[in-house]
Amino acid sequence: MKGLEDRLQIGCVRWFSLAYGSYARLLHHSPNGGHRNVLEAAKFKQMGVRAGFPDLCLLVPRKGYHALFIEMKTRAGKQSEHQKEYHAELERQGYKYAICRSVEDFIKMVEEYMEE
Repeated sequence: MKGLEDRLQIGCVRWFSLAYGSYARLLHHSPNGGHRNVLEAAKFKQMGVRAGFPDLCLLVPRKGYHALFIEMKTRAGKQSEHQKEYHAELERQGYKYAICRSVEDFIKMVEEYMEE
């Protein structure tokens, strides 16, 4: 399942870079997932990596939000408990949070968010 989400996210980031090139540096992925050995995982945790952090962050304030956080999921994918906690907390702090399940979902969300 993760491979499908990875490919979906790659497609979304490619589209964003073409459609919003001047903002491309402001769309960020924090590589929280993947397999790591115990020492590396402990180091990353000490450095601030947190379970459930969204897949993408668009660091552009729009429509009263500080930024847009996006969790990528396949059609059947479900949020983990950590992801649900981040979702709620980010919205409490004034951020926009979205779950995108396709490139089309992503495009619609970004275009709505970015329109002035």
